[in-house]
Amino acid sequence: MQWDEDFDVVCVGSGLGGMSAALTAAERGSRAIVLEKFELLGGVSALSSGQLWLGNHHLQDADGIEDNDADVERHLSHLGQGFATADRRKVFVTRAREALRYFTDVIGIEMMVVRGLPDYYHPAVPGSRAEGRYVEVKPFKDERLGDLASLVLTSPYGDGYSYTTANEWVGMQTGGEPVGACLQRHLEVGERCAGAGLAAAQVAAARDRGVEMRVSNAVTELVIDEGEIVGVVVQGPSGTTRIRARLGVVLATGGYDWKPDFVRAFDALPEAGTMAPPTVSGDHIVMASKAGAIAIPARAPSQSPIFIGYKVPAETIYGKPSSRMWLPGTPHCIAVNRYGRRFANDGFYPDVATKVARFDGQEQGQPNWPAWIIFDQDMVDKYGMMPSWPGQPLSEGMATSADSLEALAQAVGIDVDGLQDTVARFNGFCETGVDEDFARGSVPWGRIMTGDPRRSNPNLGPIGRAPFYAVKLERVNMGVPTAGLAIDIDGRVLDAHDRPITGLYAAGNSASWLDIGGGYNSGIANTRGMLYGYLAALHMTGQQAAPASAPPMVSA
Repeated sequence: MQWDEDFDVVCVGSGLGGMSAALTAAERGSRAIVLEKFELLGGVSALSSGQLWLGNHHLQDADGIEDNDADVERHLSHLGQGFATADRRKVFVTRAREALRYFTDVIGIEMMVVRGLPDYYHPAVPGSRAEGRYVEVKPFKDERLGDLASLVLTSPYGDGYSYTTANEWVGMQTGGEPVGACLQRHLEVGERCAGAGLAAAQVAAARDRGVEMRVSNAVTELVIDEGEIVGVVVQGPSGTTRIRARLGVVLATGGYDWKPDFVRAFDALPEAGTMAPPTVSGDHIVMASKAGAIAIPARAPSQSPIFIGYKVPAETIYGKPSSRMWLPGTPHCIAVNRYGRRFANDGFYPDVATKVARFDGQEQGQPNWPAWIIFDQDMVDKYGMMPSWPGQPLSEGMATSADSLEALAQAVGIDVDGLQDTVARFNGFCETGVDEDFARGSVPWGRIMTGDPRRSNPNLGPIGRAPFYAVKLERVNMGVPTAGLAIDIDGRVLDAHDRPITGLYAAGNSASWLDIGGGYNSGIANTRGMLYGYLAALHMTGQQAAPASAPPMVSA
């Protein structure tokens, strides 16, 4: 068989999954290459908050935070709702901390605990914690990337996504430095934060270990020899290349946001927006099917972390009109259905995202869909709605406005009496500070991440100052899908008979969430990328566990 190039490990995708596999393999002495279809390195994880979520890890020790595996298991069992498999769940609970220590102590990426940030459902869910399970990268200086700085992705959705930390956001809620000032400070000194900072740290570490990294290189086919994956076919700027993979291929291409047929089939969404790069199109599923792998849904579509958001017709990102994620909870706004009624705790996005998907055969299918964000001028002036900052006019074509709630309801097709009654009742809750219908403001995570700390109830504020606005909601993907390739506890892709396909691995959102199951907590997707990239590389290099910690080689 003719090969143009030869590597030990081929990683398809440059997000956390692919980069973690390449870093681990290179640290073990293997020749690794990362092939990225997009024009920049970093993948979907570079666009994320950059948080990892895991329990009982070594970074908690310095802060005196106590945790244990039993509580982590209880918490994940509640989230999973019976969809996870026991062996894979155990791997996440016990080996994610091993992977984190490897990347901090051996690879040298500097991470820190996000202080004061609780698990999503704390304190309601047994085993949850008020803090300690979220970690994030420390700010990373651009200058450390050298010539690679322009090749590592930062968010096209605004500097706030790439130049502030979760610690700073939480600190603001307790009287700390305003996030805007933090953003400006990081920009002035050239520091990347969040997912962009983590991507930069991994790319720098990979460069220092001799990992080959190529952008605008689309892997189009797996090369199979007698049932074993032995290489890949790549389409790049210089044409078609056949690259041999002596030890294995890791598929880490993310989800399938830009593959409408997959979104419809697996996520049960006839239409959805996305904030992922257009190269996130389900390539892992298409390519692996040739080797006998199939896509496995790990939960019901309504349990997938598919966000709610809205279209921004006047904004172009990736060459197309954009969609924006909405984190409900800002004062002076609510979410309503066509009856003009609130239907969820609209201060906590997982509740809204779940309730809009409700199906009821007696109420015209989905009683809470379509849905709208309803708000007033106070919300626009004080908080804004991205891509517009506080006090700026809303982006053209994004919202419908009117001088009265009656006129607004008529303009967008919402029941007039229902909306007026709902707003009046909601405004009464704002006076007392207690939402008697949906307990808005009672979830600590929502209070911290979406509320205004200057208010007695950070998530409550009346809707009363004209003009009034309505923005139609849509479902918005961020590369975290319902279905993925089934893997075993070493990250090996399984065929339809649950047999490992020799030489083929998957990590991150390309791998089915059989280890977590039905629910979600932010940071889990990133942890899965790190974990299974690490485990896949260990297996390929013939090691089932990491060696003892070594001094850091690269600091972030």
